[in-house]
Amino acid sequence: MYYIIIDIMAAKERFFYRDIEDRIVPFISRDEIIIIRGPRQAGKTTLMKLISDKIKDKKEFVNFDIPSNRSNISESPIDYVRKIADGNKITLFLDEVQRLDNAGEILKIIYDTFKGEVKIFASGSSSLEIRQKVLGFLVGRAIIFDLYTFSFGEFIRSKDTGLYNIFKERNDSLINFIENGEEVLHTAFSEDLLKMWKEYVVYGGYPEVVKADNFDMKKSLLLNLVNLYIEKDIISFFKIEDTKEFENFLRILSFNDSQMLTISNVANDSGLSFYKANSYLEIIENTYIASRVYPYYNNMSSSIKKTPKVYFFDLGLRNAVLDNLLPYEKRDDIGKLAENFVFGELVRLGKKVRYWRTKAGAEMDFVIEYNNEVIPVEVKLGGSKAIGKSFYSFLEVYKPKMALVITLDEFSKKEVNGTLIYYVPIFYL
Repeated sequence: MYYIIIDIMAAKERFFYRDIEDRIVPFISRDEIIIIRGPRQAGKTTLMKLISDKIKDKKEFVNFDIPSNRSNISESPIDYVRKIADGNKITLFLDEVQRLDNAGEILKIIYDTFKGEVKIFASGSSSLEIRQKVLGFLVGRAIIFDLYTFSFGEFIRSKDTGLYNIFKERNDSLINFIENGEEVLHTAFSEDLLKMWKEYVVYGGYPEVVKADNFDMKKSLLLNLVNLYIEKDIISFFKIEDTKEFENFLRILSFNDSQMLTISNVANDSGLSFYKANSYLEIIENTYIASRVYPYYNNMSSSIKKTPKVYFFDLGLRNAVLDNLLPYEKRDDIGKLAENFVFGELVRLGKKVRYWRTKAGAEMDFVIEYNNEVIPVEVKLGGSKAIGKSFYSFLEVYKPKMALVITLDEFSKKEVNGTLIYYVPIFYL
């Protein structure tokens, strides 16, 4: 493991609005504890600071990476709150709350003792830690939000608000197509949006990486993010001492993303037992690095029911793990980049994502369900000419009202046996 020291504080501090803020704001005036989960360095602390700016009453920001803060609140949560509130209504922003050994119990005590007088926002970097330490104590008392790295739209907005407005119109029309069957707006500013997309799928959406304005800085930040992830999550919480073994597994997993994943095969390639390989994969999922996608089926005999695929939430981190930060035009994995990108954007839109594959080999990249409708999503950068028999096999079996083909820059539509198919540029997502 190697480390690169970067003077991030020397750069001008810039905070960017996050889309999830619109979903959180209506809950500010309610009693429930707001828990914000997500990968390390994704912007949870910044988001809480932006939310705190909207609150006029007294507020306190507490970082539990600092040992003294952990010990002070652990000794007596009630006295701790009374001291800082000093008789006033107060909003507490508790950062990295999973660092408290008895986090859930402390939050419950504060909530039950000061309900209506104390509002709590809490952040955490590991969904497993949050589940183990917090959620069991807070049934009916907490609302959870997952914050990922910048979506493609947030990435555009951070760089060019005018271009973002163009993107947002197209993106909204695509979402309206998925949810309501409405028309999708025709493409505009294709070259500018495609250029942005090609940068995004190489460097990803970690906020500090997005802010960096040159290749060397972006590369250094991404390598540091990988090292920070290994040191803070893997060594500190999961107590894995053989980090080289874990890093090798993560690298092999990255190389095999977007393909059907047989854990025993990845275990063999990594020199691990099946049990250890599966535990490593669960750690990677619980720290918001990647996720398994399971198959969609309604015919038990003809579909593959259990074998998942794995996709990464942030392509910058995925590429850094592979030590491949080559520009888009020089890469040999653009198909994988495209599939990971589509997966990540659909998840950020709150869609449940699955894939489809029959034992005969027919396959659909993604399947989403909305309002009891099935919507197939195929990623074909080559456009309509690259569509094969598998796509039409799905249409024949499930007869969906709508279908999407994600292309590099082609925009068109047609109807096939009652299914409205849109061919949409990938930068619409």
